[in-house]
Amino acid sequence: MLLLVTNRDDVTADWLVLELRRRAASFVRFNTEDYPARVRLRWTPRRTSLVIDGREIAGHAVTGVWWRRALPPQLPAPLSSAEARWASGEALAALGGFWRSLDARWVNPPAGNLEADCKPEQLRRAARLGLDVPPTLVTNDVEAARAFIAGHARVVCKSLHDARVPRGDGEDHGLFYTTLVTLDDLSPTSGFGAEPYLLQALVDKSYDLRVTVIGDHAYACRINSQDWPEARIDWRLGDAARMAHAVDPLERDVAERCVALTRSYGLRFSAIDLARRIDGGCSFFELNANGQWAWVEQLTGLPLASRLADELLAS
Repeated sequence: MLLLVTNRDDVTADWLVLELRRRAASFVRFNTEDYPARVRLRWTPRRTSLVIDGREIAGHAVTGVWWRRALPPQLPAPLSSAEARWASGEALAALGGFWRSLDARWVNPPAGNLEADCKPEQLRRAARLGLDVPPTLVTNDVEAARAFIAGHARVVCKSLHDARVPRGDGEDHGLFYTTLVTLDDLSPTSGFGAEPYLLQALVDKSYDLRVTVIGDHAYACRINSQDWPEARIDWRLGDAARMAHAVDPLERDVAERCVALTRSYGLRFSAIDLARRIDGGCSFFELNANGQWAWVEQLTGLPLASRLADELLAS
């Protein structure tokens, strides 16, 4: 039996569910916001289980886990913030005991996802494996940032960890897209804060590449971002459905390095962002251990859901 660990709003998980149903595979979807209020956990030294929608899922019966986008425990009101923090910690500790009791194939192991979630380390590791990494500076030193910007024709600024930037004290947030930055942006009134930023020399692209690594294979998708002015710096600012997508014949050595980078974190899946430069080479931007992939399959026909199902069902 497969256990899909995600949340109710994850439409990418819906795409895999369709493939598993097509195969008549045995699986259960665990929407983690239902825990602990509507999901029951049972753990003993010899037997573990979850009860989801009245169905008991014995730990020993779980052969594969797709660790997708788990949410924190949702606790019933009314609890004070201090009580909620304590109860959430207890809920996570119990669930952690369940996960560690499983003898299953993980795509991906949570610890591997966590290890891969550091952009500076990713860039360093990618460069060591032979992928081209643009000149990059991470700093909160304005003078160092000014020197870096002055030393390159054009420079972009990126978020390091979370692209969702809070607005005020509420829950609303904006998105920190890759943005051109100039020396004028580092003036005393520009709002450059004490927090570090990731600065990178702008890559002259022919197009963007999304490489989905599943197991030992890398599936490359070309995204014709440069046809759209709003998407030339960051393709996410464009309408992906209107951009031309196509299967890309990625060079064998680049594909092998993408697989090697993924495997170096103990992962069986990743979504890697590259760019095809105007000189024909490829530049590495980042690896997302939990990246989206369903839209790539829909627009190119790459068999990503099928290959992911193969990976989860492999004995």
